[in-house]
Amino acid sequence: MSSNAEYVKSVTGGPTAKAFNTNFASLFGQIADARVRPSNLWPGDDEAQGFVRQLSLAAGYEAVRLGDLSMAATQEGLAGPIFAIAQSGLGQFVYRMATPEQL
Repeated sequence: MSSNAEYVKSVTGGPTAKAFNTNFASLFGQIADARVRPSNLWPGDDEAQGFVRQLSLAAGYEAVRLGDLSMAATQEGLAGPIFAIAQSGLGQFVYRMATPEQL
């Protein structure tokens, strides 16, 4: 297995997605105050898409698909750069993947 999410799928056999792990959990309570919805990157199975979108919206995020489950290892690898950005002086942050006209 190349990712934790792919391991979970191998055990459960059901639709699988990886979501929320590129967002700081300590900021979840502040998301409702954001001017625009921050993004929630997720890779996963097509069958999980509706559920991930529903969960993301309920939490105040916009789900942005990163690809199929084979991209889960890439997403897991984003933890290092995200923590490095936070530690470089920015602090914990949210992000928005959007076209310029959506900002």
